[in-house]
Amino acid sequence: MTLMTPSLSFSEAVNASTSKIFQIHGRSRRSEFWWTHLLVYVLSFFLTPIVGFLLDLLTIPLAIRRLHDTGRSGWWWVVGALSKLSFFVLLFYDLCMAVVNADDIRGYADLFFAAMFIKYTALFVGIGIYQLVLLVFYCLDSEPFENYYGPSPKYQEEEEDETEVEEDDDN
Repeated sequence: MTLMTPSLSFSEAVNASTSKIFQIHGRSRRSEFWWTHLLVYVLSFFLTPIVGFLLDLLTIPLAIRRLHDTGRSGWWWVVGALSKLSFFVLLFYDLCMAVVNADDIRGYADLFFAAMFIKYTALFVGIGIYQLVLLVFYCLDSEPFENYYGPSPKYQEEEEDETEVEEDDDN
């Protein structure tokens, strides 16, 4: 029989996530994930951008453990991060090439900018869709059983009493 444990309070969730701050193995519950992200975003709003960025970096293992809780690999998060990084690298590269080759593209400026607009709009939409898929994964309930990443932090197996089993056998 599977028993569901109650959701974590704000302090329990933050304590659970900070106790495993650098741990990517295992699983994290939805309440742990969302309460911690709420705290990080509120703190990021009031602190400097650098501190906010560092706090965001500290939530990476939490996001990976949350994906583990839904039965998905942490590579889902890595692919999303790499797609965002590649967007900015490509943008920087294209802007540098546009500046270096400014004389060569003068006659084709409209075509060049239209191609860049289409390229980056498609990348932006693709990344946005991928982020929505991740958001859905983060919102899904925990798998109620032990999976490849460990036992469920939300659902706990209740062991049957041996006396009850023996009584059932006698009948």
